[in-house]
Amino acid sequence: MKTSKSVAILSILGLFFISEKLNAQRVVIRTPRTVVRTTPKVVYTRPIPSVRVVRTLPTRTVVVRFGGLRYHYYAGLYYRYYNGSYIVVNPPVGISITSLPEGYKQVVVGTDIYYYYLGNFYVKDGEQYKVVQPPLNAIVYELPDEAEKVKIDGETYYQHNATLYKKVKTVGGKAYKVVGEIED
Repeated sequence: MKTSKSVAILSILGLFFISEKLNAQRVVIRTPRTVVRTTPKVVYTRPIPSVRVVRTLPTRTVVVRFGGLRYHYYAGLYYRYYNGSYIVVNPPVGISITSLPEGYKQVVVGTDIYYYYLGNFYVKDGEQYKVVQPPLNAIVYELPDEAEKVKIDGETYYQHNATLYKKVKTVGGKAYKVVGEIED
């Protein structure tokens, strides 16, 4: 009886291992039903910029509340409090200010008028100016110092925040055209 149990167990184990080997050698070929996209190869040619930190804010800083958070705004820069200091941050889309910073540039895309300063685009919204997504095909003549040179599939772009710019030649000289964004 003991031997028959052993033989039965060994037979079951043998069948298990044989079926595993048969399944391991089976090849299944499937045709994709959807378009397969490969991610582009992205190469940054300089390190990511460091965070700008200040201990005290400029004296004429204005507090702007947005999305339940406090931003401190002065001369085109936005600050957030963090661990006893303030860090310079990118403004969230939708935040509004009462006046544009000195040195802003007007950018026309189609029939729409935008205002550009340090990589941020604004539109007039009543008596205020609201931060908006960079419009495609907008052309600007300078990028912020933090903009990085990026190679995507061998093509050179410039990235500030998630926005991609392509260097173009215009009547006014060298410029940068908004061509898209990089998803996080």
